[in-house]
Amino acid sequence: MTRDKILEAAAHEIERHGLTQFRVKRVAMEAGISVALLYSYFEDREGLIAATIVHRYRQVLVGNAETFTTPLREVETTDDLRAALSQMIYDAQTPERTEGRLLRIESMSFAQHNQAASAGILAAKEEAGELIVHWVTPLESKGLLAEGVTAIAFARVWYALFFGQIALQGEQNLAITNEDWLRALHVIAYSMVAA
Repeated sequence: MTRDKILEAAAHEIERHGLTQFRVKRVAMEAGISVALLYSYFEDREGLIAATIVHRYRQVLVGNAETFTTPLREVETTDDLRAALSQMIYDAQTPERTEGRLLRIESMSFAQHNQAASAGILAAKEEAGELIVHWVTPLESKGLLAEGVTAIAFARVWYALFFGQIALQGEQNLAITNEDWLRALHVIAYSMVAA
């Protein structure tokens, strides 16, 4: 519990001040502990930052995987699958999800230079991937996907749309109305469902 409190305080410190202005003393103060106690959990500042990035990355990634898979859990028919896809599209549009995606990108740049963070992020990706595969595999075995669409292909398309959808503000050549974007997502979604 103390470790999680430290990681949340450190995540807030990164969000407010960035990595270059990150201060362990502020993290300890926000977590309500001493710096000495903090260092009993983490070897050094770099280790705390790495653990924090993995912690937050895992929250975002597994949280998005949960959002992606929850509507699929009760799917038995193609109509159920269409309804689940509509729910997933709706859920993916919240601004918090875009912020989470941006955090993932920032975390990746740090992780490239830190072995502990890289290993933790890889483990979070594997956890999210296993969760997704567990819930999409039955779609194929139940015959709910369009001919030629495997469960893994379905998951990869939705993974790309779900986790890769970053607001492209100011990119005029890529500008699209929200209604057009949602319509396109529904067309893609329904084309993957068996007739």
